Amino acid sequence: MQHLRQRFKSPTADKLVRLHKNIYLNRNDPKYHEKVITYLDPHSPEAHYKLGQYFENNGNIGKALKHYKEAMSTYPSPYYFPASGSIRRLTKEKAPAVPVSQAASDSTAPRTKSKGAAAGLKMLLLVLLFINVLLLALLYGPTAVSKVVSAFMPWSVGKEVTYESIETAYVLHFPYGEPQKAVEEALHKKALQLANDHPKQAIVLYGVASGVRTADNQAVPLSDEQLKTKAFVVAEYNPAVDTSVKIRFLHPEFQKLRTTAGAQLIRTALEAYAADHGSVPSSIEQLFQPYPNNYASYMPIETISGSAHVRTVFDGSGGWVYDARAQDPAHRFYPNVAWEGASGTAAASASLPFEPVTVTIDKSAHLLRLNAGQMVLAELPIGLGADGRTPDGTLTVLERVREPQGNRPGVYGTAALGMGQIAIHGTADAASIGANRSLGCIRLTNEAMSALYPLVPRGARIVIGSGATGGSGSSAPVLVQPELLHPGKGGLGREAEETAAHRVFQWLG
Repeated sequence: MQHLRQRFKSPTADKLVRLHKNIYLNRNDPKYHEKVITYLDPHSPEAHYKLGQYFENNGNIGKALKHYKEAMSTYPSPYYFPASGSIRRLTKEKAPAVPVSQAASDSTAPRTKSKGAAAGLKMLLLVLLFINVLLLALLYGPTAVSKVVSAFMPWSVGKEVTYESIETAYVLHFPYGEPQKAVEEALHKKALQLANDHPKQAIVLYGVASGVRTADNQAVPLSDEQLKTKAFVVAEYNPAVDTSVKIRFLHPEFQKLRTTAGAQLIRTALEAYAADHGSVPSSIEQLFQPYPNNYASYMPIETISGSAHVRTVFDGSGGWVYDARAQDPAHRFYPNVAWEGASGTAAASASLPFEPVTVTIDKSAHLLRLNAGQMVLAELPIGLGADGRTPDGTLTVLERVREPQGNRPGVYGTAALGMGQIAIHGTADAASIGANRSLGCIRLTNEAMSALYPLVPRGARIVIGSGATGGSGSSAPVLVQPELLHPGKGGLGREAEETAAHRVFQWLG
């Protein structure tokens, strides 16, 4: 799966600058700045200034001056004044020295007076220059550019502006559940930095949630238009006309759907626990015990606030509420947030109806679909039993296990969801996916099974048939990165303890 491979970056990724598709420049390349000018930006102030330094250090003053002057052609930029100072220094060094005898003959009393006047004029000019620089810093500096943040609504139009500029789109990756404030600050800072480096371009930054551990400070040019559909926030800034970085959060209803999906995952596990033990657990941690009591793999994040913390009473601060005394699943576990437009009480999120997590197997399409509420968390290709050995009907996930052992090593792949005689499990036989080769079990590639397993709790329904679509309908959003619900920092979960080291499983295979 392509999106899973993209989660892991090359160790040299921070040194690469994308030119086009799979063509990159390496910052460690001795010819890097020359290539930037040739292939990326012929007016790059940074590249011209660095080349000026290179030629100056190698004694080629003519080429050094040429590149310093080119660096000054972009204003404002952080290289404008250093380039100006280098030009003045090199020009002064090139000027011929005045003979001592001539200097002594010109030292008359009137000359002394004129030198004093010139010194005063020079001081005045320096003061005026300092004031101008200060005003420019206030005008163009980062503190002068504020943020305008909105959610799902277009920005109001206050004027019509026509200008010539190149719009450049970039992508910035954020960890799942990154707090909104941190996202705003990162986008604001990066937009100003990019505008400073490319003052003649309109900057558009798309924020995408991914499996990175910390916010990626290396914005990369947008090369895949599909990433726009996965962005949850967009920032726009044109230094030619804008006084603010415009930040717009997209699809707030989508965030609500993801939070609902996380609630249904834990509710399903709680109902399975109650069916096995006669009552729900006194503590939510009892869902995350070692096999065979691993009803769930982790506590998902509540995506509106980005928190996975569990409280016993509602206070609206984010995360979840678990009330073991409640009589119905909806009021037993629910998001610790009030939906927009609600009165701000617990009833706003506790009113979400309980819908068990459902896995639908479409035999005719060789397709598995995972539903949690109205959210489709995954759609994955599968392999089925030969000669119709995979039965139709509705089953229940009775056990969950990682690295299950069979009669042959690796026969059940990286993980399995047991349903009695058959299971949904991984396989190293990629050619069997999309075909009917098993003895009745449902197969996924090991990579797909590893992604699916944490999202399916014990007690989930398995609906097997031909042409089945599940409960959400084709209009439900498809979440192609199931990691969006993975736990945040400090989240509950014991994935490493979900193996059954001393048991040999006997599913049909």
